[in-house]
Amino acid sequence: MGRPRQVLDEDILVAARACFIEHGASVSTETIAARLGVSGPALLKRFGSKRELLKAAFGVAKEPPWLRLLETGPDERDLMAQILEVASAIDAFFREMVPAFSVLREAGITPEEWRGENKDVPPPARTYETVAGWFRRAQEQGRLRKGDPSAMAGMFLAGLQYRYFLAHITNQPVPTEQEVPWMQNMVDIFWRGVAPESERGSSDKARAPRGKGDAKRG
Repeated sequence: MGRPRQVLDEDILVAARACFIEHGASVSTETIAARLGVSGPALLKRFGSKRELLKAAFGVAKEPPWLRLLETGPDERDLMAQILEVASAIDAFFREMVPAFSVLREAGITPEEWRGENKDVPPPARTYETVAGWFRRAQEQGRLRKGDPSAMAGMFLAGLQYRYFLAHITNQPVPTEQEVPWMQNMVDIFWRGVAPESERGSSDKARAPRGKGDAKRG
């Protein structure tokens, strides 16, 4: 009799995410185990229960991996470049997580489970507060226009989430950045609304199309 197949936790979580998104929260552990080539009991032995496996697969109660980008700063680099960096990191997160939200809702994940142990604020709320804090510090540095940083954070996050929610409910694929430079366009538009007056036209000048006269001179 051969030895049981050894599977890494990350391999299990990748397979579990795919199965939960494809079949919903009711998918059996046997279905997930079959994708990995292991037994259902072996899977449960590793994570304790299907519910715990689901929570681990979608990082319930864990900080988003990009949150540390926003806990300090902005730094001295060009602010628009930093906003694009942050937007790209959050965008990658939503690309993976938006399809999971309906699964988590179906599973009845509670606010207490989102908080985890010894945490007063669940990760989604902390995300919003952290983004708002980053914009507030940029204002204090004189690098953003005056206005409610919480409103800025809400618009920023909503803009990043929207195309994934739309794709999810219409069952349509989201174009890649190679197909449509959506991220740069989104940040350009956002920047025009929040940039200080002295810099509001900088992105337009940097990306202005060359005229016929410029082409001849070039």
